[in-house]
Amino acid sequence: MKAVILAKSAERLIPNKNYRPFYNDSSLIDILISKLLKVLPKEDIYLSCEDEACKSVSDIWGIHFLHRDKRLVDYNVSNVDVVAHVCESVPYDDAILWCTCVEPFFDEYAELLECWNNLDKTQYDSLNVVYPMKKYMLDQSHNPIGFGFGHWHKYSQTVPPLYQISWATAILTRECIEKVSYLVGRNPYWYDSYSPIIDIDTLDDFKFAGLAYKAFIENCDM
Repeated sequence: MKAVILAKSAERLIPNKNYRPFYNDSSLIDILISKLLKVLPKEDIYLSCEDEACKSVSDIWGIHFLHRDKRLVDYNVSNVDVVAHVCESVPYDDAILWCTCVEPFFDEYAELLECWNNLDKTQYDSLNVVYPMKKYMLDQSHNPIGFGFGHWHKYSQTVPPLYQISWATAILTRECIEKVSYLVGRNPYWYDSYSPIIDIDTLDDFKFAGLAYKAFIENCDM
């Protein structure tokens, strides 16, 4: 298994999002690398970034640095190009664990790898993380999804779950990657996670997630 962390430094909404302090003196990238090192040797972890200055981060942690051409961090770049670049840069034919830093609460990598190792690879070519949610959701026409308005109204525990997919973590075989050039295979296994989730897209998200993460970590240490 090889792990590839996609962590560009160029961010429009949050400058240097992945590398700025998030919790104490640790950045989002520091937090993610520390989690991955609990389940994988450092020689199997790669940091993909367009900024050579960020190589100092990989050097500190002892992991590999993959320089990504600046055109491959543009918001209009095709996933096909990014995936192809990574596959060409990472040696051997191991499956790849794709990671980004935007979900700092997720810390189920040991369970994720155990699940992957036990999967029948003739049935599944990839593993994707999803978050089950039982919510009273409406469609675009404001019709209820999985429940009804009226005296037959369901309790939230009995509402059929909807699933939010995580784009922060996925595992794919090398063969699957070469075929689909995407982070969901043709026959994915859906891994349910019940970790807290805050997707960090804006500066307000970043600040709120930092406060929530601090409270979460300090409560776990009590």
